[in-house]
Amino acid sequence: MENVNYIPTDYAEMMHIIGEEKFYERFQEIKKTADEFIEEAGYKENVECNERILMHALLDYWVDIFRLKEFHEIERVRTDKIFAYLIAWILKRKPLQFIRYTEDEKDIFVNERFALFLMLNEQLLCGQKQFVAGENQDRLDDYIDLVLYYFKYRECNPQVIELMIESFKMGTLVMPEV
Repeated sequence: MENVNYIPTDYAEMMHIIGEEKFYERFQEIKKTADEFIEEAGYKENVECNERILMHALLDYWVDIFRLKEFHEIERVRTDKIFAYLIAWILKRKPLQFIRYTEDEKDIFVNERFALFLMLNEQLLCGQKQFVAGENQDRLDDYIDLVLYYFKYRECNPQVIELMIESFKMGTLVMPEV
């Protein structure tokens, strides 16, 4: 726990601690996920991931992770918390940008939809491919609508997003059979 109580004072120092390779790998991973989302959600003709904005979101995310480690005097951060901080910065920085505008209402909230995509991938997949049973699809759709509403119209902070992720996972453990 040598560097646990240390917060870098600027981005250059932080990059030195993280390592450019590790930062670049994480950046490429998120960029690839953003591009997959853009393709799968049908935004390819109208939206692109702005790499400069995404880089700033990732830098802000790393600063928060350093602060978290320092405050709690820990070396590692749980996956749910990592996703929560990343999603919060995606919602604040809005790296998905329009290259061509459309009249479709869903397009207004492309970053909120991307954040939901990231969150659902963590909640439902957790590193493995899983599917929601057909009889539970309506309940999942209601949950998706609720979270998307929250992302669109409420102040989103990492703590609330982490609670959403944890609550969803807990609900899958105690949900009665339908």
